[in-house]
Amino acid sequence: MTSDVQHRKGSDPEKLLRRLEKRLAKSEKDRAELEELMDGSQAFQRRVIMDIEAQKNQIEQLYASLEAEKERTEHLLRSIMPETIAEELKASGKVRPRHIQSATVMFTDFVDFTKKTESMDPVALVGMLDRYYGAFDDIVARHGVEKVKTIGDAYMTVAGDLNGSGEIDHVAATCAAATAILAYVQNNLDQTAKDEVAGWGVRIGIHTGPISSGVVGTKRLSFDIWGDTVNTAARMVSACHVNTVFLSADTAALLKAPERVVRGGDIEAKGKGTLQAYRLLTS
Repeated sequence: MTSDVQHRKGSDPEKLLRRLEKRLAKSEKDRAELEELMDGSQAFQRRVIMDIEAQKNQIEQLYASLEAEKERTEHLLRSIMPETIAEELKASGKVRPRHIQSATVMFTDFVDFTKKTESMDPVALVGMLDRYYGAFDDIVARHGVEKVKTIGDAYMTVAGDLNGSGEIDHVAATCAAATAILAYVQNNLDQTAKDEVAGWGVRIGIHTGPISSGVVGTKRLSFDIWGDTVNTAARMVSACHVNTVFLSADTAALLKAPERVVRGGDIEAKGKGTLQAYRLLTS
């Protein structure tokens, strides 16, 4: 009996050891599985973070592209219409027509344009017009005058309280712009000769009076002005001499430097009869 008890007592530690070994082995397996799960979780987290960063970069790039496109659109709007009108169009999608009681309209065109350019290479012709009109754009902007549009070789501007910012001396501003345009053309005759149009001449006609303005079109928006003032300015430029600025009597009367104008004679304007013209002294 004593030996049986001793045998059972002797076997208990062995069983306990085996149980401990099994538990330890299971614990090691569980630990390995846990580490594997943790490694997989960390890898998944890294992939998620990388995906988020990539999406963030894409969103930032898209936002930057949208901002650049917005700036280009706003620049384009301001290049084809007065700033206040462009802001109104952006805000409401439409522009309220305006009536301006006193504005000054100017037409500039090149003498014998069709005849002198009909044999020119089209690429050279467009390049030449782009150079001149680009210079005209800079000149009128510098003097606070708004470009309306170009019609063939005719360049049309308007000055007045288009932006609702208060009355300006639009007659003086337009006459200053006309003087600078004439000087630019005369100072670039050598370049014009290289463009195969030697002796380029320009005529400028100016008239002051009431106008209506607005934005027309849906697909291609266009700022434009209308009224008898526009027609009279066109008559002035048609009757103008080469490299000369003609003012209507209304414009000449409003110029605060009367010593700068001399009578240029009477002109016959279709639908308007006889009109008095005054020549602006530009030098």
